[in-house]
Amino acid sequence: MLTIANRKWLFSFAAFMLLAACSKTAEEPESVSPLSDTAGLLRYVPADTPYLFAALAPAPDDFMDKMEPKIDQLLTTYRAILQEIVKSESQDVAEENRDPEREARIEGVVEELTTLLSVDGLRSVGLTRDSTTVLYGNGLLPVLRISLSDTALLDDAISRIESRAGYELPVGDIAGKAYRYVDADKVRVIVATLDSQLVVTVMPAGFDDARLQQLLGLTLPGKNLAESGILQAIAEEYDYQPEYIGFISTERLVDTFLDEPTGLNTELLALLNYDASVLSDVCKAEFRSMAAVMPRVITGYEEITVDRIKSSLVIELRQDIATGLATIPAAVPGLGTIYDGLLSFGMSMNLKAAREFYEARLDALEAEPYECEQLADFQQGIAAGRAALNQPLPPIVYDFRGFLAVVKDLQGFDIHRKAPPELIDASFLLAIDNAPALLALGQMASPELAAMTIEPNGEPQKIELPVAQAGIDSAWIALTDTSLAVSLGEDGETALPVLLRSESASPPPFVSVGLDAARYYAMLGEALAQSEDEELSEELQAAIAELLVAAGDFYSRLAVDVRFTARGIEMDVDMMLAE
Repeated sequence: MLTIANRKWLFSFAAFMLLAACSKTAEEPESVSPLSDTAGLLRYVPADTPYLFAALAPAPDDFMDKMEPKIDQLLTTYRAILQEIVKSESQDVAEENRDPEREARIEGVVEELTTLLSVDGLRSVGLTRDSTTVLYGNGLLPVLRISLSDTALLDDAISRIESRAGYELPVGDIAGKAYRYVDADKVRVIVATLDSQLVVTVMPAGFDDARLQQLLGLTLPGKNLAESGILQAIAEEYDYQPEYIGFISTERLVDTFLDEPTGLNTELLALLNYDASVLSDVCKAEFRSMAAVMPRVITGYEEITVDRIKSSLVIELRQDIATGLATIPAAVPGLGTIYDGLLSFGMSMNLKAAREFYEARLDALEAEPYECEQLADFQQGIAAGRAALNQPLPPIVYDFRGFLAVVKDLQGFDIHRKAPPELIDASFLLAIDNAPALLALGQMASPELAAMTIEPNGEPQKIELPVAQAGIDSAWIALTDTSLAVSLGEDGETALPVLLRSESASPPPFVSVGLDAARYYAMLGEALAQSEDEELSEELQAAIAELLVAAGDFYSRLAVDVRFTARGIEMDVDMMLAE
């Protein structure tokens, strides 16, 4: 009974996290930043935590006013999915093995959980707009803290679920504070309501009281993250907002496995039978140098309004690596632009620069090879990399600069029947030095192209198709010295000149993707609803399809650009919100 109850709890917990991601704090004095507030949730986070993801400040009220009805609809779809999963599991049980009492308990648990899956339901257990969230590592051990309006509300809800399940979680006591827990082998999962917060964490089952108090925050760290200034520095450098900010320190994680374990990591690494003393000093130094190549991963919100959420994720790189990678993207007309229509996607790459970057890495690894025995296989792979680099490639390959596809419309595409689209309106551009040479190769393979005289002046010409192609009314082609573009659809004659004259975003993206989120998710939902997956019932497929549609209702467009910059690899996400 416990296993089933825990499985179903995951769905409601996911819903809790969805609301917490759009959370806000109680009002603080204007002089106190949520990133340096030593009275807030950060007081529990050790200054040397290896990772943190936090929502520390209020989302604007007008933003929440707009989003809460959409969140409500999304949670409604979670309810339907949960109910269908339970129904499917019940139907899979043979009649002679049915247990009416057990099924009644399951139904009771599901009924309790589904009452929570709404904005009002979440508020009824203390999760409100004012709830704030931190997920961090106390050492390696994860701790989730969510502030609550009233811990008694959540305790009462858990008790009701336990009553309907016919099972009560074990209760422990530490420093006069009660907590619920579940033991699994040598690991204990703890769920507690402490200091107006929900606290969820995992620990080795053998922790003594002192370590447990430290993990639960009953004993505060000697220096907390708010005092360290780390988050303020990240926010200033990356222009992040306190509504969402986070980091992973690769160097701290690696140090944890190289140094003598301390604090809460001592029992955890012992449980894992990990012993850093078996590593030589040479290995430790080389592993540290590898971590220094990618010291941190940073993420956060740059903007959150009623119209959009702009966020980014940055993989920070050592300066020489970042500088080398930054030479690889190339200018591709139109790449990085936000388009109307269904979707756009493209990438850029200066293959000569990529080769030079890779060659420089091989040179460095050959000049100063790794001596650690555990890196021997990696070092031996350098020879294979050098051999691959020396393979000859046609000169035209190094002329490649990238591509861009813009799909304005796609109709009648039936994945279920494997039917091709009934209508395609799309353009495709290939950026390549000496584009006329590439066209000449294409003309050798296509009689239709061979019959055409196409000058590199950017003027579109209609391609005479030999037979009607599925979904293609007409096709157009245009050429410049550095680009070859093809358009499928009646407006190709006007679309191609605009595309060819478009500027590349600066700095040019390595990868760029944009899409009409509502249409995209609706297409995924329709494809799922028509799927013949025998493992999912029709009702469950329909419920998941509805979930995808509800997710699409949050956005009008999504745009993602991946760039190589002086800081490292940056992924910018622009979520334009639907009305």
